Amino acid sequence: MSSKYYIKTYGCQMNENDSEIIAGILESKGYKKAKLPQDADIIITNTCSVRDGAERKAKGFIADLVHLKKKNKELLVGVVGCMAERMGDELLKRYKFVDFVLGPNMEMNIENIVESRSRSAGTMLSRTGDSPDFKDSSLARRRNSVNAWVTIMEGCNNFCSYCIVPYVRGREKSRPVADILKEIESLDKDIFKEVTLLGQNVNSYEFGLAKLLKEVSKIDGISRIKFMTSHPRDMSDEIIDAVAGSEKICEFFHLPLQSGSDAVLKAMNRGYDMEYYSSLVKKIREKIPSASITSDVIAGFPGETDEQFSDTLKNIEKLEFDAVNTLAFDPRPGTKAAGMDGQLPKDTISKRLQALMRTVERVTHKKNQSLLGSEHEILVEAAGIGRTRTNKIIKFKDKSIESGSFVKVRITSAKSWVLQAELLD
Repeated sequence: MSSKYYIKTYGCQMNENDSEIIAGILESKGYKKAKLPQDADIIITNTCSVRDGAERKAKGFIADLVHLKKKNKELLVGVVGCMAERMGDELLKRYKFVDFVLGPNMEMNIENIVESRSRSAGTMLSRTGDSPDFKDSSLARRRNSVNAWVTIMEGCNNFCSYCIVPYVRGREKSRPVADILKEIESLDKDIFKEVTLLGQNVNSYEFGLAKLLKEVSKIDGISRIKFMTSHPRDMSDEIIDAVAGSEKICEFFHLPLQSGSDAVLKAMNRGYDMEYYSSLVKKIREKIPSASITSDVIAGFPGETDEQFSDTLKNIEKLEFDAVNTLAFDPRPGTKAAGMDGQLPKDTISKRLQALMRTVERVTHKKNQSLLGSEHEILVEAAGIGRTRTNKIIKFKDKSIESGSFVKVRITSAKSWVLQAELLD
């Protein structure tokens, strides 16, 4: 009987992509995917440290595994990802039943761990030091989807004062163009119609994101290309022009604003002000009128005044985002913002988050209402669900259409987050 694996993933798309690669490594060693943790011979928790909530959920899941380890002494339990890097040996001390802990970009060592089934006092391998090159993405056991996530770079050099990514993912490191193109060319084009290029700061890709986008667009069988996440400061005219000039590159930009106050942006070390950000949005919409622009905004940053928060709400109204991820300020250990003066009470942050969410809902609802009656080509992702080129989710009644199909629809109903449509063909 084949051994089985179970992977629990927390965090962003890059974590999901890392889990796909881990799954591929294990399957190359003969492991099969288990539906439930209790059916597995190896359980891996892929963790995130960007938000405290993600860490707490991961810790809760890991703690519960002690019961499975007591029942099965041969069970291998591992923790990988950003929380593994941040906490290190502390995880092995807190959860004594954990067999190994691997920081980001160290997951290729799972092959050696599985082969040796080392269990002595636990194994901790950090991202720092002799970190290997990029993980072998050709091994990825990709999720059941029409979209393939492809990591083109890792790490970040920006050191925003609230962000832990540079400390757990390290400095920016870009994959060679040839490796990325080889991975995309090897995809099963009957399944994967869309590719999303991933990076913590994807538009600072060392070898030029615009050039890479153009090269990827030459690959036969790929119908749509997206990229995320972009730092507004590094969004060049060349990237915007590449999107405007290609039928394959989707008109979708995710540009985290984080705050609508210049003073708060400076305290965040974002490297731009509202005049720059607003002009960037204007430039994109002038060159690509159909473009969708989404964002992230944090409520309750240390020292944020009522007036500064009000500026954020006003600017969200002015910018007319298509969607916004709303976040409460969450002090992450080791970041500059965690030790700043002016930490706000939790109830103040909560109230501001609620006000932020109400504003975003009003803005996105208005934006989507403007689409009523418009026609779009969507890529069907699941029964009765598809997505536009601008990354908007569309629901339709006919659930018999297979995923991977392209169909044309007309928008009949528009809410803040989801659009309803009727099929035209």
